[in-house]
Amino acid sequence: MSEKELKEVSVIDLFNAHSETLEDAQKKNASESSGRRLEMFRMDKEGKYKVRILPLAPIPNDNGEYELPRKGYEYPAKELLLKIQTGTTKDGKPQITYVNVRHLKNIFPALEGADLIDLFVQIACEKYSDDEKLCKAIRDNSFSGGLRYDTKRYMYVLNMDKREDGIRMLALSYAQYKELEERKLDLWKELREDDPKAFCPISSVENAYPVEITRKKENGKTSYVFNINTRREAPLSEEELQKLLDLPRLPEQLYRYTRYHLEATLYFLKQYEEKKDIDVLSDERITDLVEKIKILLPSDDTSHFNPNNSKGSSEDGATGSKMTFDQLCDTYDAIVNAGQDDKSEDGLNLRTAMMEFISDNDLDVSVSRRMTNADILDEIEDALKNNAENGKKPAPASENDSEEDDERESADPDDVDPEEAEPSDPSDDTAEPAARTDRRANRPARRRR
Repeated sequence: MSEKELKEVSVIDLFNAHSETLEDAQKKNASESSGRRLEMFRMDKEGKYKVRILPLAPIPNDNGEYELPRKGYEYPAKELLLKIQTGTTKDGKPQITYVNVRHLKNIFPALEGADLIDLFVQIACEKYSDDEKLCKAIRDNSFSGGLRYDTKRYMYVLNMDKREDGIRMLALSYAQYKELEERKLDLWKELREDDPKAFCPISSVENAYPVEITRKKENGKTSYVFNINTRREAPLSEEELQKLLDLPRLPEQLYRYTRYHLEATLYFLKQYEEKKDIDVLSDERITDLVEKIKILLPSDDTSHFNPNNSKGSSEDGATGSKMTFDQLCDTYDAIVNAGQDDKSEDGLNLRTAMMEFISDNDLDVSVSRRMTNADILDEIEDALKNNAENGKKPAPASENDSEEDDERESADPDDVDPEEAEPSDPSDDTAEPAARTDRRANRPARRRR
């Protein structure tokens, strides 16, 4: 607008012409919300849990129209919990940092399915093919010391016992997901006998039923049983649907990878080489893939994995080997879902990390020998909330505090997701009768249900 035109327009009209529109505000909100991390729905005690599974929300395109690239209620993810030694404790014990990484296939399509850890396993078993014991160990799951990814299916849910808490994210192993799918399809077929147009019985907007998940322990092993409660439908309200529409979509929550993850993976693999007395990282195929990954990382990604606590190695000067509260929670979930207890090596490592967290953050938490790891996490959470209410700032979070939550579980050899074994089809309609067979705004009560 020229100076002459400006003089002919009132100041009010000038501001009105350049005011933020509803569409502008929605786009801005969606952009700023994309970094929010959603709380996990956690089943960390024996008992029955009731959830309402939510459908996948459509995505607005550049024309303002909505599209649904994947129908159904879930997205797949392959993930691996890296156990990295970053030093020693005051007692001389190994200081462990846990970093969760996801397979690169869905994160960087340009890599055409290539993944750094998969490539490491491939080269190792090619180079040391005469050592069957070694190759078997490398291909085992993470809690057995191997490098095999766990397969998961993630979905948005409502806790039917605390519906007012809002939307949470639930992770199921592939075996759990297939059990749920089998029950869903059996029920759906029955419903379609009465109504050929019946929608999905567990995720449709108006006619879906709650899913009951019973966690129990038999012979020291934790198991989960799924049931669809058909006594009463649980329709979604417009307010709940709007909140679902406003949330980042599941791929935004799941398919994230930063320089922090790359550096942590390389540091972990270097330690793994030393532990197994092998040489893999020197292979030029590894070097080439690392360079390709670096090119694909965002140009503004200044995160770093810093195992030595040296200053200035991360964007905010935070240290890389100090665990955050979110990491403590992630590690606790991983240990529980792997069937390990507080007295296991990882359980004891976690307890040590929690004690250090309490000390580093000067929290008013008293720990007794009778307290479980779950009890200590509750006390830490309460202390952090009290500090926040009183205006006391916590210690800086480490770079991977931007990593999404995840429920972890030791992988069953038969728990193989075919969608993860082959290049995924984003248009796969998992809500149609086809095949048979838990970021944080306010963390939900972890053990106080």
